[in-house]
Amino acid sequence: MKKTGAVSDPCSRLKWDIFLSSQRNKRHNFTERLYEALIKKQVRVWNIDAKSGSHELGPSLVEAMEDSVAFIVVLSPDYAKSHGCLEELAKLCDLKSSLAHRMLPIFYEVEPWHFRKQSPFEKDFEEHSKRFGEEEIQRWRGAMNLVGNISGFVYRYMNPPIYLQHLVKDRENPIEITNRK
Repeated sequence: MKKTGAVSDPCSRLKWDIFLSSQRNKRHNFTERLYEALIKKQVRVWNIDAKSGSHELGPSLVEAMEDSVAFIVVLSPDYAKSHGCLEELAKLCDLKSSLAHRMLPIFYEVEPWHFRKQSPFEKDFEEHSKRFGEEEIQRWRGAMNLVGNISGFVYRYMNPPIYLQHLVKDRENPIEITNRK
């Protein structure tokens, strides 16, 4: 991919600066606040309508992923309960590799090691194994391991507006990928 000054370079063929992925219908409003902060900085953000609650990987969802410069994935304690979340994460990881897209994980009230080791999610995978094959489950586990090994942000009960200021620096660099431990 050709390097440009701004993420939202109008010459770019990509439609979105950021594909924002998170578990829908969550008790917290962190993702909505992040979305609003990015929009305020004039970042082109693709964010599924939270009301739809759908994680189906239809053509429009995959197209939005492919047409994004980078992915922000908000990972939470109940993330692995949803096979849709896991399928979306696996697809994002595939695209990260094949299209060299950047990915920033935000570990919302979870630790990166939870996704590397996956022990907190064993019950979820036991439930999924009743409906899905071993190959699919291994694909999801691989995606969780990959994202758990990417430097990202760990959110632990900070004041959301202050935390979001660390994430959304300026128009030229809407996400600064650093390790916040």
